[in-house]
Amino acid sequence: MIFHNFRKKRAIKSYINKLGNSLAKRYGRQKLYTSGQVERTVHDEGYNWRHICYAHALYTSFKQFHKWHDERGESCDYEGMRAEITNDYFDGNSSVIESGSFCSGAFDSSSGSDGGSGE
Repeated sequence: MIFHNFRKKRAIKSYINKLGNSLAKRYGRQKLYTSGQVERTVHDEGYNWRHICYAHALYTSFKQFHKWHDERGESCDYEGMRAEITNDYFDGNSSVIESGSFCSGAFDSSSGSDGGSGE
């Protein structure tokens, strides 16, 4: 369980710190991307696939998120995942995710509840 949580946090940090830039390089800078764009970029760029739901929670709309999960017969909580990310990485400031401002590479990985251990 400890390693699972460590890997999940590491994956989420890479989605926050790097995936937005990868998406912007491929598709131009946008506030939101399609599920297909997120999935292709995660796969092609070698990001952690196991926690891709968090990538979708960060970079797709509520509708895209649920469509992608429904097609796979999965049930994930968009708002719950976004709240978890907000609390763990943005000191509870949901406006960071809502605005997409973390995509600019300005995210400080030393913030958040993990004590800034880095990746």
